[in-house]
Amino acid sequence: MMRTLACSAVALAAVALFGCLPASTSGGDASTTMDTATSDTATDTAPAVTYTKDIKPIFMVKCAPCHTTDGQGGHNIGLNYADAMLPVMTIDAPAGCFKDGTAKTMPKTIGECTLPAIMEGWMPMAMGCFNTPRPDTCVSLTEQDVVAAWIAAGMPQ
Repeated sequence: MMRTLACSAVALAAVALFGCLPASTSGGDASTTMDTATSDTATDTAPAVTYTKDIKPIFMVKCAPCHTTDGQGGHNIGLNYADAMLPVMTIDAPAGCFKDGTAKTMPKTIGECTLPAIMEGWMPMAMGCFNTPRPDTCVSLTEQDVVAAWIAAGMPQ
């Protein structure tokens, strides 16, 4: 009994190690199997999050009232993609806006800074975004997820 169990374990290890299992266990032929090493169905079907399509509408409503060329925000992220690529210029920004955290000597881009600023309730400024439920003037949790996806994708235009 022990010998059979040990042989079974060795056989299973060899199958796992050398990839002897068929690509599909659904009983179909080779033409219906999927090469998982070259196909990523999650990214093939998910539309890319972009500034123009997804982020600008959020920033227009939530950020542009202050962050315009005439506003007090010092940049125009609500209307201008190029401003999202500018470095953070103030050490008053949250530590998440800097590559070196609380040392605050290596700024990230303004676009990268939007997420920590939103998550810490720092922006939109003085809107009570620390509260739950959040006031309508704040970035919603759904909008926050869209911003996070945009940043994770490399902030495409």
